[in-house]
Amino acid sequence: MRPTKIELQFVDILGRLRSIEVNFKEFKKSKKFSKGIDGSSVKFAPVERSDLILKPIKNTFFVLPWDEKTARVLCDVFEPAEKPEGFGKEKELEISPRFILKKVLKEAEKMGFSCFASAEMEFFFLREKEPLDKSYYFAPTPLDKGAKIRREIFDTLLKLKIPVEYGHHEVAFGQQEITLKYAPVLEMADKILTFKFVAKNLAQRENLSITFMPKPFAKINGSGMHIHLSLFDFWGKNLFFDKKERISNLAKSFLAGILKHARAICAIAAPSINSYKRLIPGYEAPVNVCWGFWNRSALIRIPAFSDSNSARIELRMPDCFSNPYLLFALVLGAGLEGIKENLRPNPPCQANTYKNSKNFATLPATLKEALEELKKDKLAEKILGKALFLYFDLKIKEWQEYEMLHPNWNPFEITNWEKEKYLDLI
Repeated sequence: MRPTKIELQFVDILGRLRSIEVNFKEFKKSKKFSKGIDGSSVKFAPVERSDLILKPIKNTFFVLPWDEKTARVLCDVFEPAEKPEGFGKEKELEISPRFILKKVLKEAEKMGFSCFASAEMEFFFLREKEPLDKSYYFAPTPLDKGAKIRREIFDTLLKLKIPVEYGHHEVAFGQQEITLKYAPVLEMADKILTFKFVAKNLAQRENLSITFMPKPFAKINGSGMHIHLSLFDFWGKNLFFDKKERISNLAKSFLAGILKHARAICAIAAPSINSYKRLIPGYEAPVNVCWGFWNRSALIRIPAFSDSNSARIELRMPDCFSNPYLLFALVLGAGLEGIKENLRPNPPCQANTYKNSKNFATLPATLKEALEELKKDKLAEKILGKALFLYFDLKIKEWQEYEMLHPNWNPFEITNWEKEKYLDLI
């Protein structure tokens, strides 16, 4: 059966999924001529020049598994042509997050690199806003009460040609993880959005809800979105692998660049007030700016691997509220700068950094502190351009809104304000 309705989806500057529904006939027109939207309502354009257009991305189209009369497709955002001779030659919106990532990937390509990533998607299954179970890490069924719906999400993603590496119960009550198999970075960013959309919908059909809120409950672990990154050459060789030292000097320069800009990256990777209640010692989330082999207390971890193609770095501070396009753009941009400048990191940390933190710089303690680091970071300004200032303005207002109600920062308190604002976000 051919779908009768198509959801045209795109992501705003904050990483929130947006959607406009058209009938199939209009969709066929939009593939050729694009579809107009009000860009001012999503902060992409001023009111006096608010018209923008969406152009569908062909390989992201699929019929909704739970509604065969409806399909969805991700879109790129463009500025409309000023004159008729510009029809079909429109320019992509400069502050579109997907466009920003594509620019960084072009730079990587000029340097001879293909960029790959995978993402660990952590979340909570909830019933009536409470954890679905009180089970534990790697719990089997029937103790893992989310296993059935997690497997349905797993199978649905496979049907949509989004490979999954594994899924399991995470450390906290009701907490789950599904890890998306590595793919080219732009595809991975698209898949992260698709994952959250699919997972939310499937859970709702089972009278459950999913929250990607980084720290919905005090005194138990929060949810992250660890990203794994590697660079390959155009012949398929993993440039992060080294026979003697496991990872190459190029990989070390790449991670050194990320460490250099880590405090600024944090504003994009951990973009909510609530994010900084996850990034505290003792809950398996990073606090200190360092790296190490297998060290889960470090900001950047080199996971164990048994073949050269699996050599990679793992960045552990991002969470699922981050805009994946801006996140990958800034992280890759920092890594590429590290390669250009031949940076070298400090020796790898083999200690538990929660107990031995005095020798390390720390991540920002609040969103406000992270935003201040972002605004003064020259690389972030170069990569994000005007999007940086729009992002900063929106996020500083978010901080001010919170601070008016909660002037004394308490990283161990999850407020009702946070739950109302973040619990249901995609």
